[in-house]
Amino acid sequence: MGESMKNRTDMAVENMQANFQYDVDRIIHGMHFKKIKVNKTLAKKIKKKEGIYYTIDEIDYRMKAREIVKLLEATIYDFLINLNLPSKSDILIVGLGNDFVTPDALGPLVINKIEVNRHLEKHPDKYNVSALCPSVMGKTGMESKDVIQAIVDDFHPNLVIIVDALACRDARRMCNSIQLSTAGINPGSGIYNFRKELSKETLGVDVLAIGIPTVSDIDSFVDMEDNYFVTPKDIDLAMDILSGLLAEAINRALRKE
Repeated sequence: MGESMKNRTDMAVENMQANFQYDVDRIIHGMHFKKIKVNKTLAKKIKKKEGIYYTIDEIDYRMKAREIVKLLEATIYDFLINLNLPSKSDILIVGLGNDFVTPDALGPLVINKIEVNRHLEKHPDKYNVSALCPSVMGKTGMESKDVIQAIVDDFHPNLVIIVDALACRDARRMCNSIQLSTAGINPGSGIYNFRKELSKETLGVDVLAIGIPTVSDIDSFVDMEDNYFVTPKDIDLAMDILSGLLAEAINRALRKE
C-alpha cells in the first residue's frame, strides 16, 4: 500500500508531531482535551485546512457519559461565544452519512435526537434550530454539498453545524475520540472517497464540524495491499450511545444562555 494510503486520516491530531505544543493541552475528567489554531504554515505541513481544531481523546463512552456531554457542551458553547451570534440566530444542523451502514450512521442518528424549534412561532430558546439529513449520493443522486447549499441559499442560516463519522489512523481512537473544527469537512476524505468540501468558503456561512472516528484502515493491524477498513465489534451499541451524547451536548449548548 502506498504511503499516502497508509497515512489517511480525518483526525488533524494524527498529523501532528509527538512533541507538538498545543494552545490547550489538558486532562479533564480523565479525557485528553487539546485545542490548536492551525495557521497557513501549519495547515500545509499537516495537510489539513486552516482553522481551530478541538480534540477529545480517551472518552470511554460507556463509563463517562455525563462527563463527555459536559465537556462537549462547554466546547461547543465556547465556539458559539467566540462567534458572537445574536439572539434568535438561525442554526442549521446537518447529519452526514448513510443510516443503512452502521459505522457511517452517526450523522443521521444524531439528527434524530436534535431538538428543533425553527417551525415554532414562539419558543424560549436562544437560537432557531433546524436539522437536515441529506443522505448519500448513492441514494439521492446528489452531492450532500449541493443539497446543503440549496437550503443555505434559501434559509440563510447564521451557522451550519455538521456531524459526520470519521476515519482514524490509530485504531485506539475508534469510538474513543471526538474532533471539532471550524475548518469544515471533506466527506469521505478519510477513506479516499472524496466528495465536495463543506466549509465557510464553499457554503458562505460559518461552519462547525463535529465528528467521531468509527473506522480505521486495516493497515493499522496488518500490512495488506487491499483496501479494507475495520470498525469495532460493538459498533451498533457505540453508535446508539455516542449519537445520544452528541445530540444532548448540542441541544444543551444551543439552549445555554
